[in-house]
Amino acid sequence: MFILATEEAMNISGKTKLDHGGNIACLTRKRCSQLFFVYSGMKGAMEGLSPMTFLQRSGISDRNVACLRDPNGCLYEKGISDDIPNLDAVLNWHEAHIAANPHVTEIYAVGNSHGGWAALFFGYMLGFKKVWALAPGGPRGRDLLVNLMDQDNGITQYDVLYSREIAADRDFAESLTGFPGVNLIRHEGHGHLMINGLIQDGLLPGLFPAHKAIEV
Repeated sequence: MFILATEEAMNISGKTKLDHGGNIACLTRKRCSQLFFVYSGMKGAMEGLSPMTFLQRSGISDRNVACLRDPNGCLYEKGISDDIPNLDAVLNWHEAHIAANPHVTEIYAVGNSHGGWAALFFGYMLGFKKVWALAPGGPRGRDLLVNLMDQDNGITQYDVLYSREIAADRDFAESLTGFPGVNLIRHEGHGHLMINGLIQDGLLPGLFPAHKAIEV
């Protein structure tokens, strides 16, 4: 189970604290202007890494972070808890969390596998600055994005890291060829385990922008 989120993140209406069922974990860094939404793969897995280990290995543990997992493994359509029961409610939670952190000026998303779809979806819908989707896969999620992301949201850039040796990952990534803001990046030799491959190659920390402090 993830650690409990902050009260600000749980408080969507301003009056009621919503129970996220242990599926959200947040770190607040008041001196940092960046917020990273991190989405895990199926069953909360990040290729064997805990969310905190991933944050440390990626170099973003000193940023504002919200880690989410989909306990149902169905593209967040069943939400993440009784209080956040569907995709619209998950979107509302994102908006409330952003509003609760007015010191944030740059918003990013990163996710692996199933979480790669989530990073692309929420990044597009909410206009994040940049998204890193690490080996996203699955025909249903792919089809949903293909029918959505051909229209530019005017803001977001998307780096999609994948290997052509995995057919599902190849089909997912290359279905977004030519879409606005999408940059396809091939990493062969690691298959679907993109996080571990990037760690092995020493590339994971360099993927993300340097820490940016609040401007005084």
